Amino acid sequence: MNRRVAVFTFGALILATLVAVALATGPKGFGWGDSNGLMLLRTPRVLAAIAAGLALGIGGAAQQGVFRNPLADPGLTGVFGGALFGIAILLGLAPDIAWQKSWLIPAAAFGGALTVSAVLVTIGGHGSTARLLLTGLGLNAFTAAGTLVIAARSGESRELLTNGAYGDWLGMATIELTWFPALLCLLAALLLLTLARSLDLLSFGEDAARGFGCDVPSIRRRAVLLTALAAAAATCLVGQVAFIGLLAPHLARTLIGPRHAMVLPFSGLLGATLLLGADTLGRGLWPQLPLSAAAVTAILGAPVFIWIAKSRHE
Repeated sequence: MNRRVAVFTFGALILATLVAVALATGPKGFGWGDSNGLMLLRTPRVLAAIAAGLALGIGGAAQQGVFRNPLADPGLTGVFGGALFGIAILLGLAPDIAWQKSWLIPAAAFGGALTVSAVLVTIGGHGSTARLLLTGLGLNAFTAAGTLVIAARSGESRELLTNGAYGDWLGMATIELTWFPALLCLLAALLLLTLARSLDLLSFGEDAARGFGCDVPSIRRRAVLLTALAAAAATCLVGQVAFIGLLAPHLARTLIGPRHAMVLPFSGLLGATLLLGADTLGRGLWPQLPLSAAAVTAILGAPVFIWIAKSRHE
């Protein structure tokens, strides 16, 4: 237990250090800048990255627990693409109305993410790793194509949706745009924590979980629903960012073991750290032409994904 407390404490210190570095990283390099820029631009961006990373880390751990598959990740299984496609449909059909109510864009993202999650569970949720990933690949391709078609036919939303597809929405974070999706990220994360014991039971198989009194269909529905909410809220903040939901749970299990009571919150902490670190690194290395957080996480996450897939196959 002391080791776990030490790991959590060390992780929190790293995140706190990253927050200070991120707040001091601007378009002209390292420096605090003026107070208006700090409060109106950098602070919402940091809060958005932390909230989205928290939701993605816990959501990825929950999805891996439900599917009993270490390669499950909302970005790889198409849930992110579904969320962005839902936003694209709303902006394509009613762009003026979309910005009048703070809940409309998150609601559209949740609808798209939940629809894709339902298809994923129906087609690939009970099969092999290959079936799950192939289903996710197909869903990603379909939703990406739909988003691009809508973007091409909607001139005023084209740049916005394109940036979302590249995971580059953190740069437009403001308090007005951030507070509601960030609140949904926190809500989804807290509700997912309540599934820890059930996910532990599911790790032994569905029959064993039923033997311990676990209502497997109900737990699966709740996990899918809350993971879709987490992914949708995170998408509203950052756009599509893959591999956070893969890397954070994998690192968490390596450092503190398999129990979801520990894995879920630590995955959230690591997810926030990874996403904020990726965004800060992308801005800090090239201040004038920053890389998006999605690009940095892809560079870091792709080799790890290949290694996990190779190890699982062997």
